Amino acid sequence: MNIPFILDLAIGLIFVYLILSLLASEIQELVTTLLQWRAEHLKKSIEVLMGGAQESEESRKARILANQLYANPLIKDLNQEAKGALAQGFRKISSGLFKIYQKMTHTENVFGENEGGPSYIRPDFFAVTLMDTLGVDKISHALSIARVEKFKQEQLKEIVGLSKTASLSEVNTGVFKKELRVCGQNFNEMVTKYAQEEITLAMFVELMEERFGLFVENSRLAFAAEGEGETPEFLLERISAIGKRIYGEAGKKVLLKNLKPEPREIIASLPRYREVYLEIQEVFEDKNSPAYQGIESAFKELEKVIDLLPESLKESLGVLAKRAQQKNEGAQDTLNTFQQQIEIWFDRSMERSSGVYKRNARGIAIIIGFLVAAIANADTIYIVSSLSKDPVLRATVTQNAQSIVNAQPIRDPRELEGVKAELRQSLQDISLPIGWSEVTIKEQRIQNLQWRVPFVKQLAGWLLSGLAISMGSSFWFDLMGKIVNVRNAGKGSYPTDDNSSRSL
Repeated sequence: MNIPFILDLAIGLIFVYLILSLLASEIQELVTTLLQWRAEHLKKSIEVLMGGAQESEESRKARILANQLYANPLIKDLNQEAKGALAQGFRKISSGLFKIYQKMTHTENVFGENEGGPSYIRPDFFAVTLMDTLGVDKISHALSIARVEKFKQEQLKEIVGLSKTASLSEVNTGVFKKELRVCGQNFNEMVTKYAQEEITLAMFVELMEERFGLFVENSRLAFAAEGEGETPEFLLERISAIGKRIYGEAGKKVLLKNLKPEPREIIASLPRYREVYLEIQEVFEDKNSPAYQGIESAFKELEKVIDLLPESLKESLGVLAKRAQQKNEGAQDTLNTFQQQIEIWFDRSMERSSGVYKRNARGIAIIIGFLVAAIANADTIYIVSSLSKDPVLRATVTQNAQSIVNAQPIRDPRELEGVKAELRQSLQDISLPIGWSEVTIKEQRIQNLQWRVPFVKQLAGWLLSGLAISMGSSFWFDLMGKIVNVRNAGKGSYPTDDNSSRSL
């Protein structure tokens, strides 16, 4: 055997594998779409991420929580339904086949009440949906409102405490109480605006500073206009000192940090949300205030999902919250960093899940490859024998392979659509040694007689073909292009431009 003969034999064998692998790829893609393997694997991977792989009460909670995530519009809208009568008809057929498959295999619908789900979810979509389902933003705002209310009360109490230590006349006491009452109303207004999300926390602090300074100035003017005796400057100076301490540059940073709960505190409050709610109730004196009503609404929504939170997810979120706080130490708001940590956690988990899916898909590809080889009677041993004995067949296959490579330069392996038309045209001119024709069956029987156990040779040939077909059409197309180039003594399959070659 010389080198050209071996290369022609290899090209012929690869040509057959390429044709059959294209068919197998189409079959696998069709089966994957009908049975929603990608979407089902993604849903189960999310359940494992949140509740663990073992079937238990935790995994049941994770499944229910995952169903709630999939019901969220952000993820639900990813699974776009086909439009048009023809497309919807195909969708109904595929849904029917999927239900038949579930009944035959005695498997439950992993998508809950839905018929399907998306095959891919972006990490940021998952993170936002999880935080929204758990009410992280709402709980964060509720805890912040309670702290703002407590801060307001402590500030007023401190002012009242100073007034009691001052020696004020009855008239001045009345003047001071009047101004303090107006100040309290202004403070309540700011708390309500923050609770209703009309202003941010930073704006709340700025407005509180403004109202505090206005209270001191109005008290000074009121004492001068309506009071008796000298204006109690000592009291006003002590109150002003409180304002400087709270609203100074350093004080504001500390105040903002204390008023905004960290993600770690939010996650830690989830398991003991009832205790947290009782603690918040003690802070508010007026249970009819808009601020308290907002907190009550947030905790009622939290109650619907908190019992569905698996322990493993609580632990994972706690670790991520701690990591977010460490990465964003000193910042006012670490919720964005917390969301980024959830995205990274989800993305890395899906990378591992993708590896599992690829291994499973590889096993399915081998099964489909063997079935295609058996149905097409693609016996590798017989194919090699036929190509080695028939120089005309060898030359014809090689010539067609050459034309395919030249017409379709090797590029991204996923782009093989243009190859299919060339292959169909080539098959009209070539009688390949596959199929169930009388000549093929007769020659295979003669070869089988040389083996002690009947049909072992044919089964072995189908198995070899099945393994080869499972490698995928892109693999064989790329390999065929390389071997064709080697056969042509290193000439590339791309067309050359004379002008461009001269410029080089």
